[in-house]
Amino acid sequence: MKRRNFYDKISNELLGCFYCYIQDKIEQGVHLKTMNFENHLIEEVAKKRGISLIELRIIGYWFIQKEKNLTKDNVNRPKK
Repeated sequence: MKRRNFYDKISNELLGCFYCYIQDKIEQGVHLKTMNFENHLIEEVAKKRGISLIELRIIGYWFIQKEKNLTKDNVNRPKK
């Protein structure tokens, strides 16, 4: 599957997670050429869906935090 098709087929939440991840890698200076390419593909998909980049970042951040909290709850849950 081509990357472009991959991003077209995933949910807004997952697209936002990828966007947050790639933004973090760009800020760290990791694999800049690759990360900028992925970033461009994600931005194109968001634009097609009518989602601003700020909204995409918020969606991704919210989803990541929700998953972290669920994981934390499952780890702290007493065993039966």
